[in-house]
Amino acid sequence: MKKYKGMINMKIMRVKKNMTQGELAERAGVKRMTISYYETGLRYPRREILDKLADALGCDVKDIV
Repeated sequence: MKKYKGMINMKIMRVKKNMTQGELAERAGVKRMTISYYETGLRYPRREILDKLADALGCDVKDIV
């Protein structure tokens, strides 16, 4: 399985907003494990999920990738 760099910016923004992975997942409409996979680089989100994650964090997509 290919491993990506991970979405560390997303994790940083999530932590700064005192949000758990579960809270972000619920707001974005994905499972908590999915957020974990994105942050650790095991998976990379599709564009529509990136949009939902950015909306949930109150930022632009470019800020989290």
